[in-house]
Amino acid sequence: MVVGYVMWVLHFVSRIFFISGLITAMISPCFAQVTVTGTNNNIPVQEIRFDVNGTQIIQTANLASRYNPTPNNAPVIIETILLQDGTEIFATTRTPTVQNLHPRLGTNIIAENAVGVAKFDGTYIGHRSADFAAAMEEVVSTPDFRSYWDIGGSSIPSGHVFLDIMYPTEVPISGYLVVSERDGNSDFNFQALDENGIVIPTAETIALRGYQWNTRIVNQGNYPTQPQHLVVLSPLLFEASVPIFGFRVINLNGADGKIVFFRNSIQALPDESFAAFPGQTDVINVLVNDELKEQPATPDNVFITVLENEPDNFITLNADGTVDVSPDAPAGIYHIKYSICEIGNGTNCDEGTVSIEVLATLPVSWIDYHAEANDNGIKITWRTATEKNNEKFQVMRTFNPVQEEFELVGEIPGKGESTDITEYNYLDTEGWNGEKVYYRLDQIDWDGKKSSSAVFTLINYPIKQKKLKLFPNPYRGGKLLFDIRSNLTNRTGYIQVKDITGKQVGFFEGKLGEASNLLISQLMDCPPGLYFVSLQTRNHRELIRWAKE
Repeated sequence: MVVGYVMWVLHFVSRIFFISGLITAMISPCFAQVTVTGTNNNIPVQEIRFDVNGTQIIQTANLASRYNPTPNNAPVIIETILLQDGTEIFATTRTPTVQNLHPRLGTNIIAENAVGVAKFDGTYIGHRSADFAAAMEEVVSTPDFRSYWDIGGSSIPSGHVFLDIMYPTEVPISGYLVVSERDGNSDFNFQALDENGIVIPTAETIALRGYQWNTRIVNQGNYPTQPQHLVVLSPLLFEASVPIFGFRVINLNGADGKIVFFRNSIQALPDESFAAFPGQTDVINVLVNDELKEQPATPDNVFITVLENEPDNFITLNADGTVDVSPDAPAGIYHIKYSICEIGNGTNCDEGTVSIEVLATLPVSWIDYHAEANDNGIKITWRTATEKNNEKFQVMRTFNPVQEEFELVGEIPGKGESTDITEYNYLDTEGWNGEKVYYRLDQIDWDGKKSSSAVFTLINYPIKQKKLKLFPNPYRGGKLLFDIRSNLTNRTGYIQVKDITGKQVGFFEGKLGEASNLLISQLMDCPPGLYFVSLQTRNHRELIRWAKE
């Protein structure tokens, strides 16, 4: 009898723990929050342009301009939103998927119409319908503000995850979230998701507690006296430390609405410092990473205006977006500030800056140099791609690079004139007792002029890992490997190969994971020499030197 009672108690307790664990799994974990209202941490709106069956309706800060448009059963689609700072944004064309729906959805635990999608034409798709998931994806994909999700009463418990919205590619943090709620009197929480659909633990939770704009747009079949209210906010509020690929929607008190991702109508992203030589043309095209309504910006749809030119005209920005370097440009970094504007809509503009690093034309073109300790001393190795009027190299050493107290430890004769890749070695067998030592290579012309390499030390210190790799380097024949880090393979960008004169000898544009075969073929066709291989995506630039012998 006692044993049976104990077994019943243990079974009862185990059921409690099972149910508790299930509830814990449905409740989103708590993180630090940033609160958004209609006046706090939101991005103010000054105008919204809607399309209703081909007719444009413009809403402004004047409440008289806002009304429920007719016909009552037509979609009301946002064409553009004009923010108070003059930025024009529009809905992204990227279609997300809806995942991780609350466990009650699709079951008999709650009524068929307790949760569903209210369509613009007055129809309602309940959560048990086979069309519910597709209807939800349409809600978060299209800026029709007569269609939205509807959560009735306490059908989804407060604090529970309602659903996840996942995008096929990384969400640009320069974009915007436009969130609406019927009647503007209910709250959401949002969390940022990584590429695996996992909540980013270091990111802030956005607590949406208010709305700026009463659109006065209603759904005639779903509470026709309660219009949609909206607010615009920035994904930067998440302060995510890794790329964002989606958002988790957490129900609090039955908020009925939608969330749609918007982008700048026109976007000129910064063109970071890019290496070039004096006299080189078509160094970079600033339009490559710019967009107009999520399409590539080209001279056919935008025009370029130089806002702040390089004072000495050492670099020139052309009308087609290309940048040229003057033949007499000295070594240095030069900048041009410019704007791109939509052709036919000169007020839709964005600004960018292009930076070009002009490399000095030196008697010696260095490929690389390093120092490595062995049993006999320290071996200094360096390679050159070209040499002109080069008498010799001097190996300089110091234990105090701050004071630049370099001493001469040895000399190696140069090639004089050479366009072949040449490798040099020098073994330093004196004066090293294990402390940190630094080297510099001085190149001496036949006329006594000198140029120097950068200061370098032993190669037993970690270096920044590159995302682009060509192996072997230098290439002396056989199989050539071309590798791009996995986090870039699904991104779109371009890869450009130029020889030492600046002439383009290889090019790829598209999804970077598909570049390998074409680039290897182009590189294999190149004659021996030194090449510069540059990779560029929207958020990353990289340049490597590759030598073919």
